[in-house]
Amino acid sequence: MFKMRSRFTKTGDLVFISHLDLVRVFERAMRRANIPISYSQGFNPHPIMAFATALGIGVSSEAEYIDIQLDEEIDVNEFISRLNAVLPEGLKLLKSQYVAPKAESLMAILKRSIYIVKVDLETPMEEDAVRAQLSDFIKKEEIIEVKEKKKKKGKGGFRRDRDKNKVQETNIRPLIHELIIFSLNGQEMLLKMNLAAGSVGNLKPEIVVKHLKELTEIPLNLESVRISRLESLKEHNGQFVTLMEE
Repeated sequence: MFKMRSRFTKTGDLVFISHLDLVRVFERAMRRANIPISYSQGFNPHPIMAFATALGIGVSSEAEYIDIQLDEEIDVNEFISRLNAVLPEGLKLLKSQYVAPKAESLMAILKRSIYIVKVDLETPMEEDAVRAQLSDFIKKEEIIEVKEKKKKKGKGGFRRDRDKNKVQETNIRPLIHELIIFSLNGQEMLLKMNLAAGSVGNLKPEIVVKHLKELTEIPLNLESVRISRLESLKEHNGQFVTLMEE
């Protein structure tokens, strides 16, 4: 058994496919490229592969990661060229390498993701004033995200009156590790965000933008938000490095 870890991009029109569709694309690509991928046992065998995390629809990325289990060893460069030859435009392997078969899963080691978020201002604002607002925002001890968790319906599709939806409150401030202006050109602003990611805590950039709109005086146009993931990081010896680094 061999485990190949790869970094790939998801750009162009492919940003609008769901994570489930992405899985299917890779499954078809494995067959077309004649990659010796391993299959699970049982009545419904499926290719053994795992992604670091699901990417939201409409979000582009230069740093998606996938682990693929192989039945036999294949040259790394051949693996990359075979798959890139059959993957659709917008998906491209950038780097692949073998990792130990029992290496921790991508989801287990993922700790942070770095994003560039494009958002337009409804009215012009001086960069120094924006920076001051961001500074006040990041100094807050609590930024509460309220999420309603719907109760499952009972038999017959009915929900009892006493089974009201639960409201979950989460302080997302500890999940924001960096929030700075990358550039401000007229009313077009780029923000760089370093946010918690993975199984322990996961924060989406659009949630941060929503709270910036609510808690600051920055005139953000929420309809203009565009997100791109630049990198995903794990912690190693007290430092944060890419998921491909040993």
